[in-house]
Amino acid sequence: MTVARDLWVGLTLGAALVVMALVAGLNFTFAVAVMPNLAGVDDRTFVLITQRFNENPVFPLSFTLALLLTALACLLQGVFGSRAALRWTLAALVLYVVVLAITGGLHIPLNTEISDAGDPDRIKDLAEVRDRFETPWVVGNAVRTLFCTAAVAALGRALFLQGRR
Repeated sequence: MTVARDLWVGLTLGAALVVMALVAGLNFTFAVAVMPNLAGVDDRTFVLITQRFNENPVFPLSFTLALLLTALACLLQGVFGSRAALRWTLAALVLYVVVLAITGGLHIPLNTEISDAGDPDRIKDLAEVRDRFETPWVVGNAVRTLFCTAAVAALGRALFLQGRR
């Protein structure tokens, strides 16, 4: 029975690590590729492309799955796992809650605001719409990328400790 429980704890922790790494990679890709490349485009193109961020259903699904799997890993660690691994899993959860707070408090409102600005061909001042969005979004994404990467590292350490058990 202990082997089966340890297997489920390890599998859940591993799944949380994989999904968290995907979310961190997504944030990182926006930080080093998407937004820097958009920085060089005209205001109309920038607004048009960033308005499409909200149209991708994979974003909320992956962000939610990372939270659920990490929380489940904490629960299973608390009941069946090692205390050392639990501490690292809880650290990952706290770090990820910060990521979600930044996403919900900054990125979602900015994405909604730029989407609600309407058709780029009908916006009177595209530069002003872009200016309200771009810098806060980029800075916030850099911060959430760091926190999400730290959450990945914490889950990796937890999985290592669980595996040693």
